Amino acid sequence: MKFFAQTHRDLVVESHAWTRWPELATVWSALAVACEHASFFLMPEAVGAWLDVFGPRLRPSIVLCRDKQRTVVGAAILVRRTVRKGPFAIRRIYLNTAGEDDADSACIEFNGLLCRPGHEEAVGRALRAHIDRQRWDELAAPGLLDGGSLRGLHAAFGGAHAAAKTTPSFYVSLDQVRSSGKDIVELLAPRERTRYRQNVRKYSALGELGLDEATTAAEALEFLDELARLHQKTWVSRGEPGSFASQAFRDYHRGLMERCFPLGRVQVLRLRAGTAPIGYHYNFLFGGRSYFYQCGYDYELVEKTAPGVIVHAFAIRHAAQRGLSEYDFMAGEVEYKRRFATSSRAMHWISWQAPSLKMRGLRLVRDAKHALDNVRADNAARTRTLP
Repeated sequence: MKFFAQTHRDLVVESHAWTRWPELATVWSALAVACEHASFFLMPEAVGAWLDVFGPRLRPSIVLCRDKQRTVVGAAILVRRTVRKGPFAIRRIYLNTAGEDDADSACIEFNGLLCRPGHEEAVGRALRAHIDRQRWDELAAPGLLDGGSLRGLHAAFGGAHAAAKTTPSFYVSLDQVRSSGKDIVELLAPRERTRYRQNVRKYSALGELGLDEATTAAEALEFLDELARLHQKTWVSRGEPGSFASQAFRDYHRGLMERCFPLGRVQVLRLRAGTAPIGYHYNFLFGGRSYFYQCGYDYELVEKTAPGVIVHAFAIRHAAQRGLSEYDFMAGEVEYKRRFATSSRAMHWISWQAPSLKMRGLRLVRDAKHALDNVRADNAARTRTLP
């Protein structure tokens, strides 16, 4: 895509080809630090690693918004793809580092408009005007937090139908843990404390439990390779492909490791019993928080154990000792996250749909299908209860 500029009210909107990222990274970085919700996923190192792998495939554009003084006050990455939904070809636009095939997805969270505080609505309107220059059916914005960025997008796309899914992002307040004067295990429910101690006893039969943190980039990559091996072994045995089946996913994370490990923004932990690895955790470190991203456990090391329980407990304890403020499980309604967490925040996956006959037709087809599925389920339930 060639560079072009367009004026919307008081902002000039520029669109650049993704290949200009090396020239634009400094400007992007300044916004990423200044915006309301600074995010690991939107730091230039993470964006650069993503563009290295997915840029040639998806050919995204980098959008900048400048004010009258030519200061960049907002930015976004836009990925345009055509996807099939039943009989419809949907022209979908993804906000920021998203739009990969599902098997390759890095699963961005803590997403949003990159804006200088106070410019969210103006940048949202300018982005809408820019998107309207070409035909579109849907803007997909994954992993948004409540706040100015989300309000700005809602205001800009107010005439569009919003299909939203909200999920909790559970976390442990490490400040709360430290102020309690207790270990994280003591704050768990009695049943979970018992479960943890039973697991510790079983694993301790192999040797003393110890947590190792990779201290060099080479060691971190070795840990990550072992994590991926165990992760794949587990998920393939359950009939699933596993995240690390994708070469693009692997390439992205190796690039991310190379860029972010020297900055202290990625961490790979190993919990072992004696010399036998129990499991590995891959975390992002940013803004005084630890974000649990991926794991790999050896479920065959000791029978009838739950390795995730003790690896998380050791990892949370480690984060608290480092003085971090949160241990974030990231989005997902999973029971183990709820059991450990002290709180949660809402995270939203929103698709704004253009006010077009096509999208109204798609919603009608979908609603009719859901209604038919409900009727079939009701009929099946009545049949099962007949004498």
